[in-house]
Amino acid sequence: MPYNTAASETNSDVKLANVDIDLSETDVIDSVVSETIGAAVYIEGELYNNEYATISVTTKNNGEKSSEGHIIVAFPNNEEILSMEGSGDSVELYPGGSSIEGKDGIEIDSSEYPFVGLVKSGWETGKNETLNLKIKPNKGSDEVVFLVRAALKNDATGNYERYPSISDDVDQQGWYVYKKSIGISGYPDLIIEDISWEPENPHENENVTFKVTLTNVGLASSGNCNVKCYLNGNEISFIPVSGLEAGSTTFFTFNWISTNSGSMDLKVVVDSEDQFFEFNEENNEEERIFKVISSTTSSSSGSSSSSSSGGTGGSPEPASNVEVKELAQQFISNGNHAKFVFTKNATSIAYIEFDPKKTAGKTTTIVETLKEKSTLVTELPSGKVYENTNIWVGNEGTASPDNIENAVVGFKVEKTWIKLNDVDSSSVKLWKFDDGNWDELSTSQTGEDDDYVYYEADTPGFSTFSIMALYPEEDPESTYRALANSVEDQDSEVVSEASGEKESDVTGSATRENNSGSLKKVLLPVFMLAAVILAGYLISRKRN
Repeated sequence: MPYNTAASETNSDVKLANVDIDLSETDVIDSVVSETIGAAVYIEGELYNNEYATISVTTKNNGEKSSEGHIIVAFPNNEEILSMEGSGDSVELYPGGSSIEGKDGIEIDSSEYPFVGLVKSGWETGKNETLNLKIKPNKGSDEVVFLVRAALKNDATGNYERYPSISDDVDQQGWYVYKKSIGISGYPDLIIEDISWEPENPHENENVTFKVTLTNVGLASSGNCNVKCYLNGNEISFIPVSGLEAGSTTFFTFNWISTNSGSMDLKVVVDSEDQFFEFNEENNEEERIFKVISSTTSSSSGSSSSSSSGGTGGSPEPASNVEVKELAQQFISNGNHAKFVFTKNATSIAYIEFDPKKTAGKTTTIVETLKEKSTLVTELPSGKVYENTNIWVGNEGTASPDNIENAVVGFKVEKTWIKLNDVDSSSVKLWKFDDGNWDELSTSQTGEDDDYVYYEADTPGFSTFSIMALYPEEDPESTYRALANSVEDQDSEVVSEASGEKESDVTGSATRENNSGSLKKVLLPVFMLAAVILAGYLISRKRN
C-alpha cells in the first residue's frame, strides 16, 4: 500500500504536486517473509527558469524484516545532482561513466548516465526509508526525467523482490523502472547586456552615439516594453522595444550632445513601467560613468595636476596606448581620509590616498598602464623606465592641489626587472609630469617580498607618472670627476715623457719643472674638454 511522506523543502513558491507511485505488488515470493513495498514520490509540479527540482522517494517495508534494501533513482538526461541525502545506512552517487553491473551480472565499463543509490541494512518491518535529491535542470530543456526502482532482499530465498516487477521502461542496468518527469516552464527575464558610446572620449558640443544591448535570458518570450535612459538623473531617451523571444538579443541606439564637461552618470532601465512579469525584477538597471572633456582643455593642461581627473571610460589617453587599466570607487568627504585600493593587481599601482579639503561624493579613480609614453607628454625623464602610467581621480579638479593634501602613491616593481637591468632598488623613483616638466617625487621603499619591492611616493596631485631608475654609473658628476682625475694622471705622464726624464730627475731640475708646468697648462684644458665629451657620450649610450 502506498505510504505518503511530507513534501521536501524547495526554493520556490510553486505548489508541489503529490504524485504517488504505487510500488506495491501482490506477487509475494515467500508467504513467510511477505515483503511488499509501498512508495510515494514527491516532486515539484513545475519548474521555472533557474530553479532546482526536489525529488523525494519514500519506501516502506510492509513485510518481515529484510537484511538489505535499496532505493535507486536515475537521470537518463544527465541532469546535475546538486545534493542527496537519505535515512538509510549510505547514499552514494554513481556519475555517468562509472563502472556498474548489469542485470545479467555482466560488468558495464562506463555507465550512460548518473544515478543515486540508497542502501539500508536490517530494514525493519513497517519501517520507512527516504531518499531526497536536489536536481539542476539542463539548460534549455523543458522537463526533468527520472527513473525510480526499489528492492528488498527476501532472506528466506536469498533473492530480491524488485519493484516494479514489470514496466514499459528499463534503466541502463536492465531493471524495470517507473519513469516520471517534471515539466519546466518559465518567465521572460530582460537584462541590459552592454552599454557603449562613440566617441569614447567625447568633448563638449560633440555628438555622442550610445548603443544599448538587451538580452532575454529567461525561458519565455517577453512582452513589448519601454526602455528609459537617464543622464545625471535627467531622462534623455525613451525607447519602445518589441517583445523578445527567449534567448534572443536586440539593441538600439540614440544620440546626445553635451553642453557641459565633466563626469556623466548614464543609467538605463528596461521595462521601466513593469509592463509584464519577469523571473527576476532586480536586474533591469545598469549604470555607466563617462567623462566629457572640456573643449578648451589642451593636452598639456589635461596632463597637469590641476586637471588630473577622469571617470570610467573618461581618460584623455587614447585607448590604443592603454595596455591595461583598473578602477576603484570611494566616497570622498571633507575631513575623512580617502584611500583607493586596486585589489585586482592589474597594474603596478597598489593604492593612492589623500586628505580631501572638499566633499566630492562618490568618486571613481582610474589607473592605466601605458604601452608607450603618454601622448600627453613630449618626452620621458632620464633613466631606465619600468612603467609609464596615468592616474585619474574623479571629475576635473577633484584631486587638484587646491582640493587635496598629503597625497601619496603606493606602487611595486618586480625584483626580476631590478636584477635583469642591474639597478639599485633604492634608485627607483616615481616621476610626475606637471606643467610641461617632469618632477622627481620623494619616494621611499616600504617593503618587499619574494617577487616585488614596494614603494610609496608623495605627490601634489594625480596625472601622468613614470616609474624609473638610474643606473649607478649614471651620475654625471662622479663620472666627470673620475675622468678628470684620469686626465690629470695622464697629463703628468705626458709632461714627464716630454721632458725626457724620470720623475726623480724632474723633481731635481727646476728648469725642467717650469717647462713641464707650462706644457701642463697648455694640455690640461684640451684633456678636460675631451673628458667632458667622452662622459656625455657614455651616458647617452647607456640611456639608449
